[in-house]
Amino acid sequence: MRKILVAVGVLLVILAVMVEGVLPTVISSTLERRIGDRLAAQDAQVSINSSPSFVMLLGQVDTLHAVTHQAKVGQVYVKELTLEGKAVHIDMASLLDDEQFKLTRAEKLTLQGIIDEENLREVLSRRVDKLENVQVKITPERVLVTAEVKVMGRMSQAELAGQVVDDAGSLYFRMEHLSLKNSRLGKLKLDGLFGDVFGDVLLAGPDKIPLGMRVTEVKQLDGSISVKAELPPAEN
Repeated sequence: MRKILVAVGVLLVILAVMVEGVLPTVISSTLERRIGDRLAAQDAQVSINSSPSFVMLLGQVDTLHAVTHQAKVGQVYVKELTLEGKAVHIDMASLLDDEQFKLTRAEKLTLQGIIDEENLREVLSRRVDKLENVQVKITPERVLVTAEVKVMGRMSQAELAGQVVDDAGSLYFRMEHLSLKNSRLGKLKLDGLFGDVFGDVLLAGPDKIPLGMRVTEVKQLDGSISVKAELPPAEN
């Protein structure tokens, strides 16, 4: 009887060691695939931690850290996207059976995205078909776009200045200044008319922000734009 108890004890220890060492790796790898697929990302790295580790089988994760590169959020590709979570509960049935990454709750969840000049240039070239040979320069004060546009059958040089803004949960490139220059018209300033001529460019609607999060901060930096999103407070 004693030998049986000892054998059972050894097996339990081995099982516990395997759970502690293997389970986080297995779930992290699964999350990497799901997140990468969902965001059409170039790559994804995920690390999770729980104590004890076996509670991950119930979907309970103490800390979550994920990083992706060139992930698509709405219409724009994001150079780097970082997700930080605390006291996160993952729907394990959806993750393992339906191959979906869903959260049922989280004490804290923060998403930080970096959109660089090439990311913004690509989406403007694709979304605004009137513009050709687009170039983008981002500074803390403004976003400057230079391009060619056809006016009255003639190609003109366009200079557009504006901001990337959050409006009611949607991320837009919003123009504040437009000027055109060509040999026939000279230089025309069309401040305030961009909305009438081209319209704001939608980068990402509120339904495209991952995991039901909402944009809380947009900052323009030298050469890039920082976008922060957080999980809305739970309703009482």
